[in-house]
Amino acid sequence: MYKTLLITLFLFSTYSVRAQSTVDTFRLYFDLNVSDLNKNIEKKIDLLVYNDKIINGSSIMIIGYADFLGSEGYNKNLSMVRAKNIKDYLVKYGIEAEDIKLCLGKGKIERKDQTDKDGYPVDRRVDIVVNNQVISREFVHKPSVAATTKTGKGTKGKKDGKDGKDATAGKDYKTTGISGDDSRKSLDIKDLTQLKEGQTILLKNVYFHPGSHIIKQESYETLEKLYHILNDNPKLKINIEGHVCCIHDVPDALDIDTNEPVLSLNRAKAIYNYLVRKGISEDRLQYIGFGKQHPIVAFEKTEEDADKNRRVEIRIVSNQ
Repeated sequence: MYKTLLITLFLFSTYSVRAQSTVDTFRLYFDLNVSDLNKNIEKKIDLLVYNDKIINGSSIMIIGYADFLGSEGYNKNLSMVRAKNIKDYLVKYGIEAEDIKLCLGKGKIERKDQTDKDGYPVDRRVDIVVNNQVISREFVHKPSVAATTKTGKGTKGKKDGKDGKDATAGKDYKTTGISGDDSRKSLDIKDLTQLKEGQTILLKNVYFHPGSHIIKQESYETLEKLYHILNDNPKLKINIEGHVCCIHDVPDALDIDTNEPVLSLNRAKAIYNYLVRKGISEDRLQYIGFGKQHPIVAFEKTEEDADKNRRVEIRIVSNQ
């Protein structure tokens, strides 16, 4: 019954995407006289792109504003620089420049009351207006969230481009490296090309913020190495597998960024998105979230135990 309901909801959401056009406005706020993006703005943009609120193929307008403080020329330039910085960040993130139909600064927002010497913080902003009316579901990759079944296959993510089947469907989960689990845990990312189909490697030195799918900055050195290995070995196909720790009686942990109970899936997807933005073909990448179905330590008693279970692994799908 529960599985049927999930399938029905997924099909209904798919139909809705096809049948409706949507226009969304997202507002990003700046400090007084500041045009540079702060960490809060960057994180908001990251989440908008990650959650498919801003996607390639849509029509995007970026409009900058300022409050009434300062001269007309100053405010016009400030609002334009704010808008341009947002555009540059989106393009750097992977949004196509041609999808951004408008980028301008409108200067100050007119208000009848201009007596407040501190101005109006809500007017120091950039609006991102996204029109998705040209988007159909076929061009948007958004994995369905499926209930974890007794077969232990995990929460499904990226589908195989050839037959539409999940990367792990019909296969037993194994954590085998070159010579077993201990070897797998000691391998370095540079050893990835030595693995055979079905074997895994622990993605060491990749960290996330607690309860979040946002990748920590110190992780990008390892992810950059993973990218170069894939780029240098065009026949290599992988599955990115997320695992979490310290949960009981639930399939997966809560992702505080999306408020969805699919943290292991979202962390795997974050790495998938990074590689796709770098230029690795989607046909070579799959991802899945296992929650805590396959712990290394059954019952965590220490933080070290938790770290062993809180992990991302790379499985070889094909290397020929």
